[in-house]
Amino acid sequence: MLLTNGRIYTFDSRATIADTLVVRDGRVAFAGRRADVNAAPGEDIVDLGGRAALPGLVDAHGHLMHLARVRLTLDLRGADSEEAAARRVAERAARLPRGEWISGRNWDQNLWPGARFPSGATLDRVAPDHPVALVRIDGHATWANSAALRAAGIARATRDPDGGLIVRDARGEPTGLLVDGAQRLLHAVEPRPTDEQFDRAVRECLADCLAVGLTGIHEMGAELYALASYRRLLERGEFPFRNYVAVAGRSKSTWEHYRERGPERLGDGRLAIGALKLMADGALGSRGAALHEPYCDDPGNTGLVLMDGPEVERLTLEALGRGFQVCVHAIGDRANTLVLDAFERALARTPRRDHRLRIEHAQILTERDVPRFRHLGVLPSMQATHCTSDMAWAAERLGPERLRGAYAWRSLLATGVTIAGGSDFPVESPNPFHGIHAAVTRRPRTNDNHGWQPEQRMTREEAVRSFTTWNAFASRQERDLGSLEVGKQADVVVLSEDVVTCDEVLIPEVRPVLTLVGGEIVYRAFSAPGASGFR
Repeated sequence: MLLTNGRIYTFDSRATIADTLVVRDGRVAFAGRRADVNAAPGEDIVDLGGRAALPGLVDAHGHLMHLARVRLTLDLRGADSEEAAARRVAERAARLPRGEWISGRNWDQNLWPGARFPSGATLDRVAPDHPVALVRIDGHATWANSAALRAAGIARATRDPDGGLIVRDARGEPTGLLVDGAQRLLHAVEPRPTDEQFDRAVRECLADCLAVGLTGIHEMGAELYALASYRRLLERGEFPFRNYVAVAGRSKSTWEHYRERGPERLGDGRLAIGALKLMADGALGSRGAALHEPYCDDPGNTGLVLMDGPEVERLTLEALGRGFQVCVHAIGDRANTLVLDAFERALARTPRRDHRLRIEHAQILTERDVPRFRHLGVLPSMQATHCTSDMAWAAERLGPERLRGAYAWRSLLATGVTIAGGSDFPVESPNPFHGIHAAVTRRPRTNDNHGWQPEQRMTREEAVRSFTTWNAFASRQERDLGSLEVGKQADVVVLSEDVVTCDEVLIPEVRPVLTLVGGEIVYRAFSAPGASGFR
């Protein structure tokens, strides 16, 4: 295939812009001027009509497994009060047999009047005969009714598990809110979808990701059942996507399996299992992020440490010894210090090779910890839309002093590190152009304010590189992915607007019109190869 008459951003080291790209055997065979190449006989020629094209966009922190589960459950996104969410549960309960579970996700108390956490009693009133388990939008808390608590054996005498909290009322009774590690008590009894249901949901999610411009992800925390689904889809030729997987460290069976098996690549690298995902703390929205000092809006609470430093160090050494990269979730400043300290000790005990250890989120940092990423060779993997989603209430949690180290992209970039860009979907939308817009503007997509801490913004090129070249480096795949250089995989996204030069307000509206993965057209918004017009 020959793609021509475009503005093709190769994102090579010289930031070359080509007008023509030749794809052979799934890889880039030429990137340059049309006058310098002759099309082979019978080769498809696609006239891009002057449109911009980028290397395939990759989300460095997504949860395909959870996105698929959301499609099979009740979606509470947009519910503007506890009562509104409960009405959706009541509607679902009215259509289900008595005793069947109602699972759901995406409630957010920060959007509700009073911003109070919900009570299980509300769910008892609308669905007394169904166990109900509703996961908060960030995945770090579950709102459950009495039937679900009974099924999990959670009662007044139940102790808080390590790294978890069973929220209780003044009498010591569980309120129905389970934070971080306490959610696992429900997971043990909540039914999973069938293989057929899950495979179908994954296929639909992949189609959705391709439709917004993604050609791949780094999946954080996948478990064995999800990986089995991806294998089945690969074998059936139904996985037109790239997934670099960090397996779930909190799933004992998953890590034990891959600790013995080692990293693997399947389907010409479409599925690459190469990292271990660990969790150091909770999330800011549910006040589980581990902070050095108490929350400003919850005195006495410094969040939850889900894994202590020695355990992070032990598992890091274990994973590195078996050839895996290590990616650790750390949101609060105390969690980031803990992980950096653990990484520093681990690196002192293992040969100084190119380990590319990662901290996922790196959301709130002390001034002292910012330069340590560069010093230790640790990569921050950050999600720009978390900034624009949290900006309405983050100051209440953190106060002005800590806020200076929150979502601090420019401070980190100034030390010489690169940032892997992602979304954390399904917490946020998988649309990469939302992330690029947030990184460039630090404004919500409604553009109804002048930006928050604008000194921390990225340039347009940095924002796009955070979804291309920098993400390839962050997954140790820069020899094959990230730029449109000769010999690399032909993962290409042709755009409706030039995201590098268009007005900032248009960035969230950019859409793919043609997408290739490994030289194969996997999404198109025009009639056929050889056609010059796009619709």
